[in-house]
Amino acid sequence: MKNNNSFKLHKHFVGGVSDNLTFGYTMRHGGQSSYPEHSFNMALYIGDDAENVHAHQEQLAEEIGFPVSSWVLPVQKHGGNIKEVTISDCGTNIKKLGSRLNDVDGLFTYDPGVLLTMNYADCIPVYVYSVTDTFTGLAHAGWRGTAENIAAKLIDCYRGSKDDLRVIIGVGINRDYYEVDDKVIHALQPLEESSYEQTGSGWQLDLKDVNKHQAEAVGINEKHISVTGLGTESDEFFSFRMEQGKTGRALAFIGRRNND
Repeated sequence: MKNNNSFKLHKHFVGGVSDNLTFGYTMRHGGQSSYPEHSFNMALYIGDDAENVHAHQEQLAEEIGFPVSSWVLPVQKHGGNIKEVTISDCGTNIKKLGSRLNDVDGLFTYDPGVLLTMNYADCIPVYVYSVTDTFTGLAHAGWRGTAENIAAKLIDCYRGSKDDLRVIIGVGINRDYYEVDDKVIHALQPLEESSYEQTGSGWQLDLKDVNKHQAEAVGINEKHISVTGLGTESDEFFSFRMEQGKTGRALAFIGRRNND
């Protein structure tokens, strides 16, 4: 498995910023929320004061060079639905959650100037982009979304050659901290032996590895898939599992600037 070294540390996120492509995953510290205290919560749906989230949005926007007005956020349901978005969708669900892009856990666009965003707190963000055109995509791959092959479905949305795609499997809970029961393992079958291991009370599951194999199964060359070792079990990130649900949410994002 190729480890991804593109997740460079910035003030409020880890990721990469360039003239061509920007992607990342926000960290938990340095904010004004109380989920936990002084955290950089990026979700509007967990009971935090919206003003806190809006302040964090503006700080991140300045860091990455994408104004908040260019962001798109779906209402996620841990499913397998994917939608194409365009510049006309910018601003959806950013300042206030609404009915648009409801029950969507995968987004893609061909429009520069659009920042695809989603909330996470253990689930795996899968970033997809083309090296020959303007395609970018983002999937929210918890075990339910992974059971529906959401990353593979997102890859199949691309209208070009899959040889031109690059896949980054981002910050999420790592195998040693993710124990699941038989129901989850059965839902994800077939699984490669490298993706899970039985323990005394259940199974240790490597969701990053599962998504890597699913990407390979739909035609992505292994050398074009990168996997970060960064995990939400670290105190640097929010973890729903480690904190028993009493925590904030990160924002994963990917987009291309409109340099016209």
